[in-house]
Amino acid sequence: MKKNIAVIFGGQSAEHEVSLKSAEFILKSLDTTKYKPYAIGIEKETGLWYLQPNITFPLTLNTHSDNLVSLLPDHKLYHVHTKMISDAIDVVFPVLHGPNGEDGTLQGLLQLIGLPFVGANCLGSAIGMDKDVSKRLLREAGIPVAPFKTIRAHELGTIDETALLNGIGLPCFVKPANMGSSYGISKVNTAQELQAALTLAFQYDRKVLIEGAITGREVECSVMGNDFPLVTNPCEIKVTREYYDFTAKYDDNGGTEFIVPAIMEPALQEKIKAVVLKAYSCLDCRGLARVDCFLTKEGVVYINELNTIPGFTAMSMYPRMWQAAGVDGPTLVTKLIHYAFEAFDQQQNLLV
Repeated sequence: MKKNIAVIFGGQSAEHEVSLKSAEFILKSLDTTKYKPYAIGIEKETGLWYLQPNITFPLTLNTHSDNLVSLLPDHKLYHVHTKMISDAIDVVFPVLHGPNGEDGTLQGLLQLIGLPFVGANCLGSAIGMDKDVSKRLLREAGIPVAPFKTIRAHELGTIDETALLNGIGLPCFVKPANMGSSYGISKVNTAQELQAALTLAFQYDRKVLIEGAITGREVECSVMGNDFPLVTNPCEIKVTREYYDFTAKYDDNGGTEFIVPAIMEPALQEKIKAVVLKAYSCLDCRGLARVDCFLTKEGVVYINELNTIPGFTAMSMYPRMWQAAGVDGPTLVTKLIHYAFEAFDQQQNLLV
């Protein structure tokens, strides 16, 4: 029999619109001989859940009151307006980027009610989302990260800019600790630009990183799996803009060149992949992640960040890297769902 899968998208995040595009890829790639899709969109302003009665593309979020649903502890969907109850959901594919979806909040809910889901668990999701915590753990594990300092919103009016930049240097990047798709990020070339960059970043989070710039090649790897994860060969990203910002990531005219896979010696490929897998394990990832790195001319691999729900848009590197490795969209989605059930079964076998 077919399994009922809920693809949850949208969410209360600045990355709401990106999520719709990612969910469209998942729904288009879903093997409907194995899975019956339930597309559930979370409205950006209210956080209410709406079951989409008809899945059409381009994917939109229909917020008619008849579509309002809630998830019951027995895994069924309760239709608030009609009082109807759906068949039980068997597995969830969260496609929520950023806070309130990628940060462990949704994952915690699903863990509490015992529902399998694609991707990292509550802890791994929260760690991967928080750049401050993840970089501290990576650094503790001996995995190179850029020098950084963390400040909180209540410190904004009292910071000593000279002291803050000491050990970081210029240029540097200012970024929200919990946000993706380059929202709220600024490249700071002079000390005079720091205050404006901090003000922008604090619009997205109450914790902000000031991070030293690493000179080198920007490379990424895609990972999937649980205890024995698979990793693609690195790809390289070359940008004509000042850095890999939102336009470079999602705009066809952003001037970004994606080299899939990257052109480099096999030994260097293997070195990057080894560091990537170490970081994946260090941050308690499972299911999938895109791991972003910098490779210096000295051959040092710096981890920039891990995305536990990477983008699945037409320009997103996660599916493109697997495509280059011979794993097409439908096969990729099927494998990710398999890993969700595998992780759930392992958890169920533990003593409570």
